[in-house]
Amino acid sequence: MEANPSGARTLERGLSLLDHVAAGAHRLEDITKASGLSRSATHRMLTSLVAGRYLSQQPDHTYHLGIKLLELGTKAEATISLPDTVQAILADVARTTQDTTHLGILTGNDVLYLAKARGHRGIEMASRPGARLRAQNTAMGKALLAQLSNDEAVKAFDTAAIATPRSIQDAEAFRTVLDRARANGYALDDQENELGITCVAIAIPDLLGTVAAAVSISAPSVHMTQERIDSLVALLKDVQPELSRCLPPGFERAWI
Repeated sequence: MEANPSGARTLERGLSLLDHVAAGAHRLEDITKASGLSRSATHRMLTSLVAGRYLSQQPDHTYHLGIKLLELGTKAEATISLPDTVQAILADVARTTQDTTHLGILTGNDVLYLAKARGHRGIEMASRPGARLRAQNTAMGKALLAQLSNDEAVKAFDTAAIATPRSIQDAEAFRTVLDRARANGYALDDQENELGITCVAIAIPDLLGTVAAAVSISAPSVHMTQERIDSLVALLKDVQPELSRCLPPGFERAWI
């Protein structure tokens, strides 16, 4: 039996209303405008969602996320393995690029590596899940430190933690690198943590929009031309929303 295209469209539109309410549209007029549907169609779908407890309607006639979503979220949390889901995403990126991918968080002055998908070039890197590396020498660390003010971020810099001759050598240069990361939307580690390896990373917001992690791609430096770096950044930005959906507040507890 073939699927009903009209029914599928109705379902998609109804689900999109949940997204609009979650994004802050609470009045019927605002939800109608955000959805692009007619006022009557929007009201009809909202009524069905309220009946199913996916939304609630308050006395002032505004709409908010309903208790049913909380129930489903609790069940999902109990049955979905965040590490497995994130690992699958990283593995897809590694297969596409042939290069190693990581997910990490900032903890103190270090990056804690939560997940790693190995590349396919026959080169093994020193990184591993559970490892802590000095943030100032890594692309993920710089992507996360760039979310702070320079005055705050530079506190994480220590000349005693310089890892290779290519590492940043002083605090002023570190400030410049953080400014560049903010302007470019990504951070780079060009053999600063491991000679012969160049890494590019972007920050990842969690489900509430707070930057909480970073994702990176690492490859032999000979493969990391500026053109390829740009293409890898575009790929990471494409996968960013998918990773964010896997990172509820407190997600790190699934690994630690």
